[in-house]
Amino acid sequence: MKSKFKLGQVVCDRSSLKKPANQRNYYVVIQEETDERHLVIQAINSNSLHASGTSINPSHPEVDLAVTELKASYLLYQEITILESVFKELIISDAIGYVGNDRFVTFTTVNDDLVGNIYYEIKGQNKTTLSGYLYCEFYRKEKFIKPPFQN
Repeated sequence: MKSKFKLGQVVCDRSSLKKPANQRNYYVVIQEETDERHLVIQAINSNSLHASGTSINPSHPEVDLAVTELKASYLLYQEITILESVFKELIISDAIGYVGNDRFVTFTTVNDDLVGNIYYEIKGQNKTTLSGYLYCEFYRKEKFIKPPFQN
């Protein structure tokens, strides 16, 4: 059965819906379910279940996940993944600010990855500040291919 979840949608686990918005476990759909491929989501913020950037194939997405909206401010002081703007490296650290208004996070496909529309500032080493867009890298795609149907 194909799921209702679409590439780039922000979802959260239903168990965290009872929490305030800035304490929920947020994920983004990085691969839609098809006849050949599993649904894959990636953790946007580190949480009690997964580290930011972890790709997951949920076993019961229709039961466990809910489509939701995510505002830029909900991720402040949480561990997120950005593509650092100067050296173009993925950095995982605590968000300490963002540029612009407190708007909803949306994702755009760039090659096989997803890039958010929010430019965050995060804590770097030695009290430095790094900045870049929220980023979801999708690697090891072969891990999420369904095996051929066997008679």
